[in-house]
Amino acid sequence: MRLCVRGALGHALVLLDDRMLILKCGLSAGMPFGATIATIGYRDVTGTQVGRRLLSGWIEIHSPSFQGGDRTRTLRQPAGYDPFRQPNCLPMRRRHAAAYHDALSEISRLVVEAKLDPERLPVLDQLERLAMLRRRGELDAQEFELAKARILHDASASLARTATGS
Repeated sequence: MRLCVRGALGHALVLLDDRMLILKCGLSAGMPFGATIATIGYRDVTGTQVGRRLLSGWIEIHSPSFQGGDRTRTLRQPAGYDPFRQPNCLPMRRRHAAAYHDALSEISRLVVEAKLDPERLPVLDQLERLAMLRRRGELDAQEFELAKARILHDASASLARTATGS
């Protein structure tokens, strides 16, 4: 675990090596006798947003699974929008908003790191990136073939390690 941030009413944001978890429990989360956990991979994060109301606020994480609420610039959120019940939001007390700066910085760093690290990219994404470099003329045919062979070799070696359990 890299970082754990406690929000309002016992909700929490946990940053792991490859993903983040938003944990919510209790009546405020819409779970009177249970809890919910939203898992969002850093590579899937498309943005973060900090929302503020008079006494409360929230951190909202956007990804393809969680696109967020209406972005109108009014004092009131759309009917039915409740950051306490949204699975991708960490509610907080507004007076504590400055304390969440470190968590937002760490999320940003981990998102950038995950998106730029080619070793973390799925094989198909690596090949698509390589093809784009070839189309733009940044790689010649020989460089393209060598890089493609390395990617495919690494992927097959990784599969072999997974299959043997080592």
